[in-house]
Amino acid sequence: MHHSKMLPNILNIMISIGLTSFFAATAVSQTHLGMLRVTVTDPSGASIPEVSYRLTQETTTVTRSGIGNTNGTISVAQLQPGQYRLELEVDGYRTAMHAFSLAVDERRSITIPLELGPVNEQVTVSADNPSYLLERSSVALGTVIDEQFIQDLPLDGRNFLELALLAPGTARAAEGSAASIRGDFSFTANGAREDANSFMLDGAYNVDQKLNTPGVRPPVDAIAEFKVQTNGYDASFGRHAGAQVNIITKSGSNNLHGTAYGFFRSQALNGTNFFAPKNEPDPTYDRTQAGFSIGGPIVENRTFFFADYEGTRLREGITRVTNVPTLAERQGDFSSSLFPTPINPFTGQSFPGNQIPSYFQHPVGQAIAARYPTPNRTAPFANYVSSPLLEDQVDHFDLKIDHHFSNASSLTARYSRGDRRLFDPFSGAAGTPLIPGYGARVPRQADNLVISETHVLSNAVVNDVRVVYNRVSNQVLHENQGVNLNQQVGLPNLSQNSRTWGLSQINLPGFSSLGDESNNPQNSTLSTIQILDTVTFSRGSHLFTMGGDLRFTRQDGFRDVQSRGFLNFTGMMTGNPLSDLLLGLPTVTGGATLDNPQQLRAQSHNFFIQDSIQIRPDVTLSAGLRYELNLPPFDANDRASVYDTRTGQLAAVGANGVPRGGYDTDKNNLAPRLGLTWSLTPDTVVRGGYGIFYDQSALSPGEGLYFNPPLFNFGMAFQYPGLPPLTLTDPFPTNFPIPTAPTATTFQRDLKTAYLQQWHTSIQHQLGLGQVVEIAYVGSRGHNLLRGRDVNQPLPSAAPLNLRPNPMFADIIAIESAARSRYHSLQLQFRQRLRHGLTVQSGYTVGKSEDDASGFFTSTGDANFPQDHNNPQLEYGRSAFDIRHRFSMGFSYLLPTGNSSGGWASALVQNWQLSGTVELQSGRPFTVALLPTTDNSNTGRAALGFGFNDRPNLVGNPKLNNPSETMWFNTNAFTTPPFGNFGNAGRNILDGPGFRNVNLALIKNIPIGGDLDFQFRIEAFNLLNTVNFGLPDAFVDSPTFGQILAAGHARRVQMGIKLIF
Repeated sequence: MHHSKMLPNILNIMISIGLTSFFAATAVSQTHLGMLRVTVTDPSGASIPEVSYRLTQETTTVTRSGIGNTNGTISVAQLQPGQYRLELEVDGYRTAMHAFSLAVDERRSITIPLELGPVNEQVTVSADNPSYLLERSSVALGTVIDEQFIQDLPLDGRNFLELALLAPGTARAAEGSAASIRGDFSFTANGAREDANSFMLDGAYNVDQKLNTPGVRPPVDAIAEFKVQTNGYDASFGRHAGAQVNIITKSGSNNLHGTAYGFFRSQALNGTNFFAPKNEPDPTYDRTQAGFSIGGPIVENRTFFFADYEGTRLREGITRVTNVPTLAERQGDFSSSLFPTPINPFTGQSFPGNQIPSYFQHPVGQAIAARYPTPNRTAPFANYVSSPLLEDQVDHFDLKIDHHFSNASSLTARYSRGDRRLFDPFSGAAGTPLIPGYGARVPRQADNLVISETHVLSNAVVNDVRVVYNRVSNQVLHENQGVNLNQQVGLPNLSQNSRTWGLSQINLPGFSSLGDESNNPQNSTLSTIQILDTVTFSRGSHLFTMGGDLRFTRQDGFRDVQSRGFLNFTGMMTGNPLSDLLLGLPTVTGGATLDNPQQLRAQSHNFFIQDSIQIRPDVTLSAGLRYELNLPPFDANDRASVYDTRTGQLAAVGANGVPRGGYDTDKNNLAPRLGLTWSLTPDTVVRGGYGIFYDQSALSPGEGLYFNPPLFNFGMAFQYPGLPPLTLTDPFPTNFPIPTAPTATTFQRDLKTAYLQQWHTSIQHQLGLGQVVEIAYVGSRGHNLLRGRDVNQPLPSAAPLNLRPNPMFADIIAIESAARSRYHSLQLQFRQRLRHGLTVQSGYTVGKSEDDASGFFTSTGDANFPQDHNNPQLEYGRSAFDIRHRFSMGFSYLLPTGNSSGGWASALVQNWQLSGTVELQSGRPFTVALLPTTDNSNTGRAALGFGFNDRPNLVGNPKLNNPSETMWFNTNAFTTPPFGNFGNAGRNILDGPGFRNVNLALIKNIPIGGDLDFQFRIEAFNLLNTVNFGLPDAFVDSPTFGQILAAGHARRVQMGIKLIF
């Protein structure tokens, strides 16, 4: 939305509001505090004015008190999540007492009727009243999971983020996404991209802004409550257009409490991966997770502490299947090879006996080929399987102090630290080796500090101010860093910096690639200082919330892209890729010399105002407005350049009209929000909402400033008729006869902030005591979504020399705000709070998501770059995360065991509990493409790798009636187009395998005495041992085209013990 004429006046108003509310920067969506609105009535339903109230938090005895207004309404804001007791007193009526639990960021609106009688008589108001279970004040869709349910559910890896998958509209991120490659868990929500989610910890910013993933990840035993909002959240939430995830850590109380625990797994109890080697020992799997938590008083009723620690150690064999040359092929003997017969490039004839003489082979080619392991399977084109060890070590701790100066003022300080050391034997990126020896080390440290003060300024005004420091340090280091493998095989190094040493990436169609992943090594240390403040005040039927948020971010690091170079052997010279390697004749080579340390700086200023208006007792209107100003990331010393589309040349930033960040600031980000709740009956509520939600991108696209000459110089060499052959004697020539133009990066000069229009309408109904069902229509449209494309792509042509529009440059990757999306869904949700021992949270979604780019980064199933960069609108189709059907459920059940009769038999059968989670979903789409090394369109993409693939022609029905892992789709339906042409096959036209998973926990609780309990747990993940296949090989001309070569983990069993006090 852009309303430039209105902007100055609105900005003045918003800034005035911010100054009035303590700072010119105040809290945005990052609030986690709740609100209570009570309407007090007499037996006839008429309002009772000026009722005295006393609200006490049970665990700390901190009290808020006051008098309701003349309309019979009591509003209490800025309440910490937890257990409360409310007492209401007024002359002529019995005193009413109501105990309830307030969830994170909950806006609770209830009606309490008072009974006639003396004030010294007390009555308890039932917590089963429908008005306490239905959401009558908030239109936001989402799910809240309380502490007990979090503790009960079997979470694989005890990863709390899996709780988000219980909310309708959510789904696991696409396989091989940018986040999952780095070992992160990620998800999508209601048509938004995976990097559009916001993560808060105790209301504080908790995001790794590199890819917009969570910062610190507290242990399950440190979490008091988990909330995910997926649509319709009010103007206090923003910066990201996906889900808003808020985690509340535990606090101390007047009673000492805590846990000590250990969870253990071993391969002896696990199932075997579908693709694990047959008749061989199962891959290693050992996992230990242990920790403790403790909280209590420092000064009774005033100062409290909570602390926790958890350590995780994992050793897991990761199974991959691929194809490698046979020993005979490595020695030049192709007489029994399944690959084409090699042709002598100098005679045009076959080699005698299909064997290349050793004297004809290049020693560097021989040395490279020798790095392949020998086959250990007989399967055609899938003759090698391995299970090297993944090692993961994680340590985390939290310390939290709560202090109450008085009932009107409280202070909270929390510090969290996470430290992870991950080694992945397969780097995970598309096109990287599937043999051991070329993995990645991924160390990660995260810190999060928040200091907050909540102050009751008057009966109607509450202020909450907080200061946050968030730091995340990420590295991705190739396994062979510092080991000069290039020198060992005879290849030159492009850099003398030992951090880049390793082996160049070597690609041979039909075989696993060799070499270290080309984007590594990389390092980024991001730190953000956040200052935020929120003021809430009530007046009559209005409850106002206003504030803002200032963030100052810096990222320091490096990313040594293509610092070792690449070599592609396609069979161009001999008709066989491996024989090309043995003869030392690459088709194309390339690499980069660079000197581009990163010193990115960014700022974000956000302001909002929100009003909740109780129009009448059964109708609440919410209206809000949010403004976001995100300054483009820039280099601290302006040591960067961009391609200037106005001049067609490279230009230094910060001079001659070129902005420091490469593009102009978007100042028109106004985001209105509107919602309505209507209580049709005491047990039925209709809700609806509409809003505009801006999405601040991750910092990674801003790194485009550093990938232009002279800081980054990328060059290529290739075989060309009439020139001396390109050989491994000099694979990266400095004086190639045909000078290759440099690559460049640019930004759309008027780059806009991406935003989603979101809307929903729902009906919520209470079925019975403690049971609520909701049906909702949820939709969204995405505008100005970020994408990249080559704006210097030539038209496809069969001409030998196909000139680009600007022949002075090769590819020019433009970062644009031009992608779009659409999402529609029907969502069902059922909740049952604890009743008769059973708690249930379940959801079902049927929906469709479409776009022309599902993310800025590539993923395994979807390149996210257009085939024809001059016509990106042709990419419009199913999103990479389009899941048509998805069902999820979490449950916990206290098993009935009859009356206790005492003795050991009774102790054995008492206190058993069963809990579990269920996920069922249809398959996600994927795109069929030509091999990354194939430039069939002759548009210069062979050197760009995965993400810039040509696509084939679709000549038949690609779907099979009975797909299997050996043939998932009809490969005969795809053919390579004539040279110089794009293919007509669309994007994401095929479905991958679905996903089914059941996790189950059997828990035995053993009372020891007093407040001490012992708990034994046995948990099974993928209880039914379902084979969840990965996506198939979707590259035409690959020997395994159409086959599935990987699957998710088999059943895993975990034993756990816990001491609770």
